[in-house]
Amino acid sequence: MHRLGFGLGLLAALLLGGAPACVQAQPDSVRAALLEERGFSPTHSPRGALWRAAAVPGWGQFYNRQYYKMPFVYAGLAGGAYAIYEMNRRYRLFRRANLFVVGEGDPNPYQDFRSEYERAADRLGASPGSDVSGRQLRRLRDKYRRWRDLAILGTGLFYALTVLDAYVSAHLLTFDVGEDLALRVRPTGGSAPPEARSPTRASTQAPTAPVPRASGIGLRFHLRF
Repeated sequence: MHRLGFGLGLLAALLLGGAPACVQAQPDSVRAALLEERGFSPTHSPRGALWRAAAVPGWGQFYNRQYYKMPFVYAGLAGGAYAIYEMNRRYRLFRRANLFVVGEGDPNPYQDFRSEYERAADRLGASPGSDVSGRQLRRLRDKYRRWRDLAILGTGLFYALTVLDAYVSAHLLTFDVGEDLALRVRPTGGSAPPEARSPTRASTQAPTAPVPRASGIGLRFHLRF
């Protein structure tokens, strides 16, 4: 849980950008020593995990020795691929059925699509011998085309998340994520801090430097080891 929480905090800091944080990269010698202590090669790098995960699904997780993540990677991609295939198959069915209906001329130039039209009519529950309107077929054609495109987009986003997971996890291999680690997120800006609003205790008290006000609204990250 500590590793997951720290990973989410690091990811948020990377996405927001410009937020001050107390995290500093470790020297290469320290990182190499920590990697060897944990059984990894001293040349193990986040960039290596990134390119491996982008080249082959699950390779980045294998590179980080997070084998338990690999079934989720393959299951998610397999589910997305099946959704793309099924939505595209239905789209092609109703597209060809619609072409058969709107085909003009004698003979119909789309006569080869009669079997698709009959299957589409059967899916719509039409009685044998009754006609199906082109409007119904176009509506279903457009619906499955939209679902296919959404399935492609969702699968691509899931693949990108697996690549990002491998990259962030490789970074976390040499970070201390023990019980003493704490991450605090505090909004900044909008008003002066409480110290600036408190009245002066006595006129004889030595003057203190003014507390600067935040110039804008943002987030401040405090990391305690």
